[in-house]
Amino acid sequence: MRSPVPTAVGLLLLAAGSVQGAREDDPPRLAPRVRRIVVHVLGGPAYDRPERRFRFFDPPQTQARWKPRFGAHWIIWTDGSLWPRHAPPAGPRSWNADVDRPATEADRRRVAREAAPIYAHLHNGNSSSVGIEISHSGRARDPFPPVQVRSLAWLLRTLLELSGGRLTTADVYGHKDLDRRPAYLRSVCERPGCPYFVDDQGRALRRRVDPPESLFIALAREGLAIPRPRDADADLRRAEAIAPGERPRATGPAPRTGQ
Repeated sequence: MRSPVPTAVGLLLLAAGSVQGAREDDPPRLAPRVRRIVVHVLGGPAYDRPERRFRFFDPPQTQARWKPRFGAHWIIWTDGSLWPRHAPPAGPRSWNADVDRPATEADRRRVAREAAPIYAHLHNGNSSSVGIEISHSGRARDPFPPVQVRSLAWLLRTLLELSGGRLTTADVYGHKDLDRRPAYLRSVCERPGCPYFVDDQGRALRRRVDPPESLFIALAREGLAIPRPRDADADLRRAEAIAPGERPRATGPAPRTGQ
């Protein structure tokens, strides 16, 4: 079966504007494939590498570590700048939106173009989603800079508008909402039956515990209320309870996804 993920050359063509035969005079719109918007943060538990726990790199360093078809559609840096996964070859690597006003026609075309490719950012959900990475540690207590939150709110509003009513705030998810797999020990063995990390009570630790709920609270203060489940930081708190420098113990087999 042919992969739905385009080649690196295809990604650059899409990013340059060759999106499903769209013409320059067509109204900008979000790619019809997109049914969900997924918000991530760069920092995380890193159970197997305590020295990397709840740390993150800047956008150029992060994108340099990603394979060509991997990554979110944008990284939002701490200063609010937007870093698309693949910027046009002759253009700047990042850009800043005027977050104090609605998106202009040029903004809308740019966002629609940058959202068009399919990148690997979500387990079993890439073909129907776009992803946004926030440069943040992932710790619940670490604040999100206001300029970063405003930039995220602006981008989310623009994406929802570009969907033409197809998407609402109910279609905005945290990474942790959609990938509930345990934190497996090895990337080469991530399926039921493979060993995974557990806490002191023997409960499976989760790899995806992002973003902290404080991000959604900050978005609500910007007038963007996103429906959230109760106590959605419970798994993050268990990850944060691991002592600095400590690697949690492992066990197996792993529970099936969703358990």
